[in-house]
Amino acid sequence: MLNAKCSQDDLYTIVQTVGRGVSGRSTQPVQNNIYLSSQGDRLRLVATDLEYISIDATIPATVDDEGATTVPARYLTQIAASLPGGEVELVADETDNLAISCGSANYRIRGVSADDFQMLPEVVGAIEFDLPQSKLTELLRETVFAASSDETRPILTGVLFSLADSRLSLVATDTYRLALCTTESAVKETREAIVSVKALNEVLRVLDEEADEPVKIAISDDLASFEVGSVTIASRLIEGEFPNYEKVIPDEEGLDKRITVSAADLDSALRRALIVAREDAGRVVFHTSEEELRITADSPDVGHVEEQIPARLEGEPIETAFNASYIMDVLDAARGEEVRIALSRPLEPGVIRPTDRDDYTYVVMPMQIM
Repeated sequence: MLNAKCSQDDLYTIVQTVGRGVSGRSTQPVQNNIYLSSQGDRLRLVATDLEYISIDATIPATVDDEGATTVPARYLTQIAASLPGGEVELVADETDNLAISCGSANYRIRGVSADDFQMLPEVVGAIEFDLPQSKLTELLRETVFAASSDETRPILTGVLFSLADSRLSLVATDTYRLALCTTESAVKETREAIVSVKALNEVLRVLDEEADEPVKIAISDDLASFEVGSVTIASRLIEGEFPNYEKVIPDEEGLDKRITVSAADLDSALRRALIVAREDAGRVVFHTSEEELRITADSPDVGHVEEQIPARLEGEPIETAFNASYIMDVLDAARGEEVRIALSRPLEPGVIRPTDRDDYTYVVMPMQIM
């Protein structure tokens, strides 16, 4: 049976990561457990909801006996966090009780046989490619926030990965806004896959936005996996046809009104306006002029707010309304110093891009001016 030693720091870190693969809603109690196995010089931990998240990770270990067991994620997480620093010994017996010892602390946790634990199948017949961690961080950060949280429309709770013409595009939409980010790809094949935001948020957690080490990505007909160092996050793909996002993006020629503003100024103004706008579905009105953008919001229960920030306008002045939170989301995600808001008519979608980028597009639907 399993008999291994590892550092408390390593165990705590990896349990925190893997434990997020447990949904807590599984009809199979064993799937609320973390799978542990000792082999070679590694300790492996796995958790999965068998649908949209599987987290598989290893840490260095001194293995005295190879074996496997499963224990409740809740208790293993609490124990790993509470142990004193130093070496941790984990020993499972033939009844799957797991003894955990570290310093003066000794636990014995009731487990369930590893034979009963199910895992996602291996990703086979996949298109495989690498992306630097920094680039994948950018792609995910700038798209996942625009996906829907409405589980009655599962297609919109994922991000579309579209490979075509040596380019990778990531697209997310909740029908009120759409985020599209593209990058060059060495992949020649064409493939589309909708990956759950639940899994992608966990990928974001383990990425280092400043690192150029590669992430190994594999996409098959029904699964996707992301290998980041010793951690592999996998997910079943969401079935169905993603909306035709290209039809949602306005024609550039029709966007004849463009206003350029400081992203920091706009974000600050919107945060202040939201104090009032929150009581009116987040509605703020943009009033454009040649040298400033005036932002107003009204609520019968709260009152009125008005603010002007410097801006540069190309084209005729326009008044249009947006949900302030939707604008603030993209300002936080895209992180440009300046943004350009391209508009056509008051009730037509607007397009927002950082002024120094042509690989990112954010479309936001307007609101009625009340």
